Amino acid sequence: MKSLLFSLSLLISSLAFAQNDIEQEMDNLPLVDNTSSAVIYNIRGIYQIKDTSCDPSQFNSLRYPGGTDAYIKDLKEKLQQNVNWNTYAVNGLFFVKLDITKDGVLSKVEAGPKVPNSEPFLRDLKDAATKVNKTWIPAKCNGKPVDSKAILKIDFSSMTYDNAFN
Repeated sequence: MKSLLFSLSLLISSLAFAQNDIEQEMDNLPLVDNTSSAVIYNIRGIYQIKDTSCDPSQFNSLRYPGGTDAYIKDLKEKLQQNVNWNTYAVNGLFFVKLDITKDGVLSKVEAGPKVPNSEPFLRDLKDAATKVNKTWIPAKCNGKPVDSKAILKIDFSSMTYDNAFN
């Protein structure tokens, strides 16, 4: 009886120590993020913001060298190069406001709307728009270059999934 009790206590104690070792090993394992994100975006276009100080019949809108399609292509390249899409889950319509000087230089960039936890994404969006750094053909009023503003609208849609079991 004593030998049976002794054997049983040895078995239980060895299992208890084995469980403890496994738990300690699990604490030392590095964590792996098994989530993936795919962001789809549609750039709706560049729109001139109305200049109320100029007669519409005498106003010529600003232009990007090569046209709107060239700007959209350049912006998409900068977005792919500069934004880590796996870190964002972005849904909805966002905008980028561009201030262009009468010399055709991009002077200010704003992005929005501001939603909770959007600051890093908006900063990346502004940086990508700033890196498209060609000189614009400025807007003109009565044949003279003027400062102008444009807005770019982008519709984002994210799909995030957990691939831990794949």
